Amino acid sequence: EKYERFRPFTEAEAWGIFRLAAIAEAVGWTMLISGILISKYLTPGNNVAVQLAGHTHGIFFLIYIAAVVVLYPSQGWSRKRTVIAGLASVPPYGSLMFEQWASHKRKRASLHRRISLIAYNSLIN
Repeated sequence: EKYERFRPFTEAEAWGIFRLAAIAEAVGWTMLISGILISKYLTPGNNVAVQLAGHTHGIFFLIYIAAVVVLYPSQGWSRKRTVIAGLASVPPYGSLMFEQWASHKRKRASLHRRISLIAYNSLIN
């Protein structure tokens, strides 16, 4: 609970960093899949492309997981949503699917806040 009250970033800052990490993780998947295809079809028997892409993808994966863990309090995410965000990085492009879903939820919440504020202001004025 104490960690969840620690919010080193604004919600907007945290969202921007998370999006960048999610996109980078997806780029890592693309590199890894491309490396596998290059190794299989263009340079059979030579795994250099897979090794380079694998290392890069691994780094992006770790950055994504770190972003999820560090940023979830600033995002106001529940522990359940945080676990789902982390698990989303396992299948290819899952981080992008989660980012799109979370973006949709974020926009809906923002709209509800604005509508509530307008309603409240109209009541007191």
